[in-house]
Amino acid sequence: MSLQPFVALVLFSFPVAGLLSDDPPSGTNVPASFDCAARRLALEYATSIQPRRTKEDFRMLAAELSLPGGLPGGLTQCTNITYEGPDHVFPRTYRLPEGPAVFADKLCGDDHADGTYMRPYKTVKRALEGLRKIRSTGVTHGTIVLRTGVYYLEDTLSFYANDSGITLQSYNGEKAVVSGGALIENLDWQPVDGKANTFAAKIPAASGISEITGLRIDRRRAVRARFPNGCKDTQHNLPSGYLCKGTAPDGGVVTPIDGFGSNALAKSWIPSSKPTMNSTKTFVLSSPVRSSGVTFRNYQLGYGGSCNIFDPPSGYWCGNRCAGGAPSPPNCIYRTMGGFEYSRDTLPNTPYKDPSGGVVQVWHPGHWASWMFEIDSEMSNDTHIMFSKGGFQGGRGNNKGEAFFVENVIEELDAANEFFFNSSTRTLYYNTGTNSPPDASALIEATNLKTIFSFEGSMNNTVSGIRIRGLHFRDAALDYLGPHLMPSGGDWALGKTASIEAEGVEGLVIEGCDFRQLDGNAVLIHGYARDVSIVENRFDEIGGSIISQLGYTKGAPEEAGFGMGPDGTSGEQPRGTRIEYNFATRCGLFEKQSSFYFQAKSCQNLVRNNIFFHGPRAGINFNDGFGGGSLVEGNLLFNTVMETGDHGPFNSWDRQPFITKVKDGVTPQLEKAFDEIRNNFIMGNYYSQEGIDNDDGSSYYNTHHNFFVYARAGMKNDFGGHDNYHHSNVYAYHSRGAGINGALRTHQDRFYLNKVILTNSNGYIKYDCKCNTTSSCPDLHANEIYTYDGTMLDICGQDLKERQNLGYDIGTTVSKWPSDEQIIYWGRSLLGLF
Repeated sequence: MSLQPFVALVLFSFPVAGLLSDDPPSGTNVPASFDCAARRLALEYATSIQPRRTKEDFRMLAAELSLPGGLPGGLTQCTNITYEGPDHVFPRTYRLPEGPAVFADKLCGDDHADGTYMRPYKTVKRALEGLRKIRSTGVTHGTIVLRTGVYYLEDTLSFYANDSGITLQSYNGEKAVVSGGALIENLDWQPVDGKANTFAAKIPAASGISEITGLRIDRRRAVRARFPNGCKDTQHNLPSGYLCKGTAPDGGVVTPIDGFGSNALAKSWIPSSKPTMNSTKTFVLSSPVRSSGVTFRNYQLGYGGSCNIFDPPSGYWCGNRCAGGAPSPPNCIYRTMGGFEYSRDTLPNTPYKDPSGGVVQVWHPGHWASWMFEIDSEMSNDTHIMFSKGGFQGGRGNNKGEAFFVENVIEELDAANEFFFNSSTRTLYYNTGTNSPPDASALIEATNLKTIFSFEGSMNNTVSGIRIRGLHFRDAALDYLGPHLMPSGGDWALGKTASIEAEGVEGLVIEGCDFRQLDGNAVLIHGYARDVSIVENRFDEIGGSIISQLGYTKGAPEEAGFGMGPDGTSGEQPRGTRIEYNFATRCGLFEKQSSFYFQAKSCQNLVRNNIFFHGPRAGINFNDGFGGGSLVEGNLLFNTVMETGDHGPFNSWDRQPFITKVKDGVTPQLEKAFDEIRNNFIMGNYYSQEGIDNDDGSSYYNTHHNFFVYARAGMKNDFGGHDNYHHSNVYAYHSRGAGINGALRTHQDRFYLNKVILTNSNGYIKYDCKCNTTSSCPDLHANEIYTYDGTMLDICGQDLKERQNLGYDIGTTVSKWPSDEQIIYWGRSLLGLF
C-alpha cells in the first residue's frame, strides 16, 4: 500500500488507497478498527515523548486507553491496548551539586546530630535550620539531602529570599516522601453500637490533629461518609443529559477517583438570601478600547454584592457588563443557592441529628463545575438542608443545581471504607466492611497540612534558584471550602492554596518529583514569577488542579481587592514558565472545574511534551488572553472532559482585555501576541466539544500540525473571537470541520491545508454566509475533506463547486473516507514518529 505523507503545502489530495466498503458503519460512524489504531498510536506517542517512564506508568496509560466508553456516543471502543516495553526507574537519581550538604534520615537520624552524612538530622525542618546556619557564613548555595522515609511535617515549610540557591533532593534515588499528613498510632478501636462493621477510636489531643478531611488506611484512600454511595442507575441520563459517573461496587462506596457518583436530585433549590447580584458595583474601563473585535471591547469588573463570597470580592461575572455564552445582564451576574428542599425518599437517613461540618456537593446544572456547600445545622430541618458557606468553586453561578450528594455526617456512615471524624469528641469512626476492626499493624494517616512547601518572595525581593528534585509529595489536605477567587474573564474559579505554593520566585525548579494523593491543588505559581521549570514530574490522584498560574494586575477600585484590574504592565505575573515532560493523571477528584494546567493573567509560557489523561474537565485551560506568547507543543491529551461539558481538552476564553507590552515588547496595548498550539496529539472523546475550544472572544491562536482524534467540531470561534488560524491539522472523525463567527474587515480567521474526516456529509464548515457584506469572510482553501460516501452537502446553500466558481475555498476537495492506515500515517508524520 502506498501511503501519503502529510505535506503542508499540497493544494490537492493524492489518490487514497484502501477505501472502506459501501456499507456505512453503525453507531457513532467511527470504524472500530480505527479506534484501536488511534489508541495504539497514542501509546506509541507517549513512549516517544517520555521514553524513560516506568512500565507501571505505561501500563496505567494503556489501561486508560482501554476504558469502555469514551467515544462520542460510547458505542465503538477498543479495549485491548497493552504495554510490554522496557521498564525504567522514576524518580531518577540526581547527583549532589557542589557546595555544602546537610542530610536528614527519617529512620536513623537525630535532630541533635550535626546533619552530616554519618550523623544526619531526623526532620526536614531541622535540616533547613542547619543549612541556614551554614549559609549565614556567606555560602551562596547548599543542598538538603533526604534519605529513605516518610517525613511528616508539623507545619508548612516556608522558603524566603535568603534561602535562594538551595537544593532539596533525595539521596541516590531513594524514596524520600514529604507528607502533609499525620501518622496516627496506637488506636484503640471499639465497635459502635447500632452500626454494623463500624469501629471508633479516640484521637489523642497530643497528636495535634484537629480536623480529618482525608484518611489513608495502608495507603488506600478512605471516603468521607456520604449519601448516595454511588450512582443508583447509570443507564439513564441526568436532566442535563450527562450519565452519572461513579458506581459503588457491590454495595460499597464510590471513591473520588471513579467520579462524582450521584444522581440524587433535590425537590427544589432555594436561592441565597445573602447579598444579591443586584447589589454589586461595576467598574468599566472606558479607554483604551480593544478595537480588534466586535465584543469584549472594554475591561469590566464587578465587586461586592454576590461576589463577596470570593477573595478578593470581585470578578468578571459580578459586573453588569458580563456577556458571552450567557443571558444578558443582570441575569449573567453571579448568584448561588442558599439550600434545597428534599424528600425522605431521596435522603432516607434524614433528618440529621447534628449536621454541623456536613458538606453538600452539587453539580452546576450545565456540568460546568461542581460546588461545595457547608451545611447550616441551625437552619436545616426535616424538609430542607440550608447552607452557611460555599458555592464559590466555579466562576459561573446559578441559583439552581443538579445532582448532589451529602458527605461528612455520621448517619451516612454505612459502607466499607467510609469514615467520619467527630472533631468535638475527637473520635474517628471507620467502617471496615467486616466485623473486625482495622489491623493493629495498619498504617493509618490523616491529611493535615493544606500546603507542604511555600516559597514566599516578592517582585523586589525574590526567592531565586531553588531546586526541588526527586522527592515524593503526598497527603496534603483538601481546601475546597477555603478562599477562592474569580481570576479573570473565563468560567473558572481558583482555590488559593496548593501543596506547593510559590510567589515572587525566579528560576524555581521542580524536577523529577512524584505528587500523589494530594486532596487540593498540587502546584500554584502566583504573582511575580520568572523562568520557573516544572519538568519530568509525576502527578496522580489530585483533588483539584495539577499546575496553576495566576498573575496580579492593577487599576480596579480599591474595594475590588488586591490583584484586580486591567493593567498588567507591572509584570507581576508568572511569565516564561516551562512545563515539560510531566506525566499526569486523575485530577479534579473533588473540585470538578480542574485541569492539568491552568493559567490566568500569565503569559509567554511553554507547555511541551506532557502526558495527561483522566480528568473531569479540560486538560489545559487558558482563562483569558492576557499577553499571549505561549506555546503548547507536543502534548498527549485524552480522556478529558469525562464528567463535564461545553468544553474541550484545550479550552480558552478572552472576555476581559488586559493592557500589556507583550505583543511588541514596548507598547502598552490591549492586543495580545499570538499563542501557538502545534504538534499535539489530542483525543476529544467523552464530552469534548472540540479538541481546541477557543471560546468567547478567544483571539490570536495559531493552531497547526496537530493530530486531532474525535470531537464534535475541529475549529471553534465564537462570540467575537477573531484572528484564529487552523492549518495543516488532521481532524479524524469529527462531526464538523469548523464553526466560525464573523470578524471585522481588518481581521480574518483562517482554515486551510487541513485534512478533515467527517462523520456526516454536511459538517464541513459553518460561518456567516453574508460575510461579504457584514464582516470579513474566513480564509478557506486547500482543505481535504473526507466523508463516508465522498459527497458533501451544501455550504451556504451551494455545493462546493458552486462556491469555488464564486472564488471561495479554492483548492478544497472532497473524497471518500481514507483507510485507517492512511489516517494513522498522517498522524505519525505530524507527531514526528518516523
